[in-house]
Amino acid sequence: MNHIIALDVSKGKSTIAIYNGYKQCEFEGELFHTRIDFQQLYQKIEEITALDGQAPEIVFEATGVYSEPIEKFLCDYGYTYCRMNPLEANIQMASMRRHKTDISDAHELAKTHFKNDRKTTYVQEEYYEQMRAITRYYDEIDE
Repeated sequence: MNHIIALDVSKGKSTIAIYNGYKQCEFEGELFHTRIDFQQLYQKIEEITALDGQAPEIVFEATGVYSEPIEKFLCDYGYTYCRMNPLEANIQMASMRRHKTDISDAHELAKTHFKNDRKTTYVQEEYYEQMRAITRYYDEIDE
């Protein structure tokens, strides 16, 4: 298994933990949802990809509008990711949780990713998203 990048997403920032294939933490820190920090994340992902010969697996909990910047960044650069249902993530991490903090959640997401067969999140092409938005617009006008 290759590297895993786990993100505990909150308003305006994420806590990040990066684990290698040997289940050892190589990096932990904060990622503010800014252009500069996303550029640094891009560089880190590219370094890992060059090292492993494949992109890291990226996992985070869906947190509504708070996780949208992360998803947009990942989609814009064509990275695959696993967006977890919060209830599912909570159940999977329940046995591991000792002290609930953002950094411990990021670490636990990464560790449970080694144990669980999680599917990548399906991302629809931009064309279809635009068509869906147009359809909703016309549906609202007709009402």
